[in-house]
Amino acid sequence: MRPVKLISITLATIFLLIGNSEAMNPGSALKKLRKRYHKVTSLRADFREIFEWSMTGETTIRMGKLLVTSDNRFRIETPEQLFIADGKDIYRYNRLKEQVIIEPVGSNDEQFLPRKLLLDFADGFDATAITEMVVDGREGLRLDLIANDPEVSLISSAIIWVTSDDLVVHRLKLIDLNSNSTTYYLSEIIFDKPVEASETTFTPPEGVELFDLR
Repeated sequence: MRPVKLISITLATIFLLIGNSEAMNPGSALKKLRKRYHKVTSLRADFREIFEWSMTGETTIRMGKLLVTSDNRFRIETPEQLFIADGKDIYRYNRLKEQVIIEPVGSNDEQFLPRKLLLDFADGFDATAITEMVVDGREGLRLDLIANDPEVSLISSAIIWVTSDDLVVHRLKLIDLNSNSTTYYLSEIIFDKPVEASETTFTPPEGVELFDLR
């Protein structure tokens, strides 16, 4: 005969799982995730970006560090390039070509700004499926999403992988209208650390080729 304590723990676990499955349907999970990320003021992370062409199966991989704020400031750094925005202008510094392109934030479609991709990603989508699975070595879930207006966003669907206890996205996959996919793997994630002004400002180095499109 099982000890009473063990039976109690087993029953409690069963009821907990049932309760979680009822509470975390696709729609409610996306709603909680959206609410959680709308409160974020800044996000820092190491990233790995994998772009895959559907026609050829070829892939392009990019790795680096990123900083994104809720007020459209950002810093995305790879060995080859540096992208910085102070909330007003975007600076694209190609170290290999020794070129800097400057353009106003408003000249870019908001759909493609880092804030939209990494903080407001849950907007503009509906959740179609939820699957419990291990994410980054912890209990987590996968959410399958479909775009509300793919002609505007140019994205047909998305998949996100989230750890359950803190609702943090560790992987995000976007599929465009041509079935090409871009997957972002995030690690060393830090939320809401104050951002120094120097992190999101940029002065072009001496001798670079400058294209000022403002």
